[in-house]
Amino acid sequence: MRTSERLRKLRKFVYENLCAGREMKTPAKNGDFSKIVRAEPKCYLGFYPTRPDESYGADEDALNTAPSILIMPVGGYVKNMEEQRFDRYSNIHRPKSMGQSLTVQVLFTVYEDGIRLPGFVDTAETGKYDMSLIREGSENGLMTLLNWMDDFDDLILSSKFIPGTDLSLIEQEMRYETYSDQKYIKDDRPLYQGVSTVTFKCYADEFNPEIEGLLK
Repeated sequence: MRTSERLRKLRKFVYENLCAGREMKTPAKNGDFSKIVRAEPKCYLGFYPTRPDESYGADEDALNTAPSILIMPVGGYVKNMEEQRFDRYSNIHRPKSMGQSLTVQVLFTVYEDGIRLPGFVDTAETGKYDMSLIREGSENGLMTLLNWMDDFDDLILSSKFIPGTDLSLIEQEMRYETYSDQKYIKDDRPLYQGVSTVTFKCYADEFNPEIEGLLK
């Protein structure tokens, strides 16, 4: 199976289970803080769009990425051979399995501009919002992010296989973290980002027509 086909079907699986029908906060058009706008999250492969996606109703590239899931292929083994522990200690080098692997990093982006306190909307009448009446709510953004990532982890761990593909999960190599910069949580508020890293085994069977002919 081609890597491109695996990724498209992985995106389809993630979108259908984690994005479709879900509504999450997204920036209001023209930066209107008086409104709370919600949108269905989108799922991208490899890169974000280089131009604003007008369906979000946002004008800024950076904020235009939320809410979203970005699936980034890291790579993997073209042919991976694993040895049994018994083989290793018996000095026998026999491959347990032979096949490809694929590792992806899944970037989650959540928008959370904070909690509007009483009187905030009224300040719009003065022509300028009183931003002190918005509590940043970093805990809200973090919890929304982590809950979404937990949904992803539960989905992948319970499925173990991606439908329509030859991808099967290597559970012990799955991990998650907040998006970091220099070992610290990257602070791009009102955007909150986290990363899950997932490694899959791919089709492992071998067929050699030359050897098959000798055995007939």
